[in-house]
Amino acid sequence: MHHTMSRLLAASLLCSQACLLAQGDFQLDRITPGTLGGLLSLRVAGAPPAAVGAWAVSISRGPFALSSVDPGDTRSLQVGTELSGAWQLLLTNGSGAASLDLNLPPNPAYAGIVWHWQSLMLATSGPRVVGALSNGATTQLGSAGVGLYAPSTLATARGFGASLFDRDNNGGAGDVLVTGGGAGSLTAATGLASTELWDFRRMQRLPGPTMTTARALHLAVPLADGRTLLVGGANALGTVLASCEIYDPATNQFTATGSMATPRTLHAACRLADGRVMVAGGTSDLTDTTAAITNVLSSVEIWNPATGQWSAGPALGGRRLAPALVRLSNNQVMVSGGVEVSFFLGVPLAAVSTPNVQRWNPATNTWTNGPNMPNGRAGHQYNAVTLADNRVLLTGGTLVPNLLGAANATPIAAADVYNPATNTWASFPMPTARALHSATLLQDGRVVVCGGAQGTLTTPVSIDNVELFTPATNTWTVLAPLRAPRAGHAAERTPDGMVVLFGGQDAVATTNSIETLRF
Repeated sequence: MHHTMSRLLAASLLCSQACLLAQGDFQLDRITPGTLGGLLSLRVAGAPPAAVGAWAVSISRGPFALSSVDPGDTRSLQVGTELSGAWQLLLTNGSGAASLDLNLPPNPAYAGIVWHWQSLMLATSGPRVVGALSNGATTQLGSAGVGLYAPSTLATARGFGASLFDRDNNGGAGDVLVTGGGAGSLTAATGLASTELWDFRRMQRLPGPTMTTARALHLAVPLADGRTLLVGGANALGTVLASCEIYDPATNQFTATGSMATPRTLHAACRLADGRVMVAGGTSDLTDTTAAITNVLSSVEIWNPATGQWSAGPALGGRRLAPALVRLSNNQVMVSGGVEVSFFLGVPLAAVSTPNVQRWNPATNTWTNGPNMPNGRAGHQYNAVTLADNRVLLTGGTLVPNLLGAANATPIAAADVYNPATNTWASFPMPTARALHSATLLQDGRVVVCGGAQGTLTTPVSIDNVELFTPATNTWTVLAPLRAPRAGHAAERTPDGMVVLFGGQDAVATTNSIETLRF
């Protein structure tokens, strides 16, 4: 049956670009990332039940005009026919579901191969040959732990942006929206208002909606209702922002919400157990290193999704630049590290990356001192990870030794794990010192740390190192380097387990490249 259908659909030429692409009558999704030596798994859902069709695959995206086999059918397949001999029989069950599992060879020579997929069902009545069509999907094969450039790039080079998931864009629920960022640096960030969408199913970049304000070094906090709150940052002129906005995946739009009382960037944020959002610390001026330190904040603000407004929270125990906030498993909030600045008559007297920790109790709305981290650090808000066992992993960051040495602050290799159950820390250093890196929790509970920067705060040097943390043994494994150095990038794990890195600073400039890793 499937050979007959393959020959039938391959018996014509591709249509012109004017042909209408199929919109997707049912769902086709990639379940695994295409790791060589493992399974490549595809799943169909919502198709006609107990029906016959085909898994269509090609090297090209098509389109292929169905009018070639059925003059009355104006639709087009989103695949070509050059691999039609390899198309597989598809049989759906009583619920309209089906799966395809292919054993991939462990040969690294196949890394980078891209296949385009679509599922089609035979028509069961009427004159049509082809019935329902799925959406298109794309797979890229790769070796475990070895990065590959994605088959698409960002339209604009951007670093220090913020990424979020658009779970409503398609049934795959894995599209990533990269918001803002730009070509500036950590101490001279300038933001963009544009966003770009990573289409999870088809592994391609699409333009995203425009934000209400250009932003870089802003934070994106997922809300309980599926929306995302974007907080502060710096605009296109490098001016620090108090404004905030909300991305709604249902409407694919950004709308302004209440502004903070204080502009802030290099701040920390997290969602509270009751759905509100807390922000803490940061600076209100990013003109230069001196201005950032002089205008460092101890204030805390809390945003209420019911009103869209901010209210003051209890201040931190010190002024903190680039601390981290993490909601713990007991729903308390931990603030850790940051550059703690002390003043005398309004003049900075001291600045140091502190090991200090405080915990906020929602029942009393107060901060109390917690056990110090084994190492002082700052800039770790972007890569704090809560492990599957509820411990918190903090990796790398920047060590400011003193006020005079702030501009020449260097990254650290320290990796510290906090256990909320015992209120204790343990230290498991990374092989490589780094800041401005990504740390991503994998499906199996391990954490992959990618790229980052060495050098100094004002003259960072991007690196390509990749390391893997295994919580079961508290050990690090060095993996193959990235395709190119990358720091200040965005990173997300998509539903198939793939880790995707977006933009950032490479060895010489801001990059628009997208890199993928499989595990």
